Amino acid sequence: MAAREPSICVLGAGVIGLSSAVRIQDKFPRCDVTLLADRFSPDTTSDGSGGFWLPHLVGGTNQDSISKWSASTLDYMISLTKSPLANQIGVHLVSGYSFFSEPQCPEWRKLVLGYREVTDKELKLLLPKAKFGVFYTTVMINVKAYLPWLISRFKQKNGKVIQSRVDKIEDLLQKYDIVVNCTGIGANKLANDSDVIPIRGQVTRVKAPWIKHFMTYEGSDEHCEKYILPGTDTVVLGGTGQRGDWNTQIDDRDQQMIWDGCLEMIPSLKHAEMIRHWAGLRPHRSSGVRIETEKFSGGKMVVHNYGHGGAGVTLHWGCAGQVVEEIRAAIKSTVSRL
Repeated sequence: MAAREPSICVLGAGVIGLSSAVRIQDKFPRCDVTLLADRFSPDTTSDGSGGFWLPHLVGGTNQDSISKWSASTLDYMISLTKSPLANQIGVHLVSGYSFFSEPQCPEWRKLVLGYREVTDKELKLLLPKAKFGVFYTTVMINVKAYLPWLISRFKQKNGKVIQSRVDKIEDLLQKYDIVVNCTGIGANKLANDSDVIPIRGQVTRVKAPWIKHFMTYEGSDEHCEKYILPGTDTVVLGGTGQRGDWNTQIDDRDQQMIWDGCLEMIPSLKHAEMIRHWAGLRPHRSSGVRIETEKFSGGKMVVHNYGHGGAGVTLHWGCAGQVVEEIRAAIKSTVSRL
């Protein structure tokens, strides 16, 4: 007798959870897949993201894994820019400058488009205090448009969506064969993982349609980082990187610091129309992204997918593919024992 298809529950509805649910559904069309979360867009941490593809604050994640997952995601996002739905999804190519206080040789240089080091003239004209800079093309996505598109895609293929709070992941194993844990900062409690801590991020969105190129600056310490990211409808100004800070309220001092730092890079922003401020908690894990299968009695299992730090958008599609491989291997192992 053929083994029945496992029931799968994806826990979490940010960019990590939704991409996992969609890719699982695509790979295992006969499986019953449920998406469960206490918050959905526009109320997730992902909704506040700048949506800029660049590996950032990924903890101790193995570099080969970062390159693999981020390359997969970048290729996928570039393919979306060629889709007739690109405007609906809110995805577009964007070029610009990243400046640094010291020379850099980032691994991601091999992945982005048109990477080159800037000239002395560019440094002098654009940001004299920087000692080094690069120019390249990457992708931005409007996460507030992208998440609803993903969940719509999931529902169209008969995916079930439940809004509910979960206190223990193990409780879900009474109903589902496989639970995929995409709870972000919530994994601190739900997965009992004290390695997961917040890195607080605060940003401002403004109307400044004359800004066509992104510009970022990374100083000598983690607090000295500023960025200007032109999206499809607003420009994102940031940011902060406060480790261990659970505050999600807007801090006026941080706001002033962001504003002053961004005006230093592009003074014309003083004429921008202020749209909104946002603060949220990046789910940082010092030992790196956790994609791992935890087995329980009766063949039940939890596949963890959390700890992406500031790189949720950058890694999401590749990590979802890794989750699919974890499930495929687990199902194959289960079937072989029957």
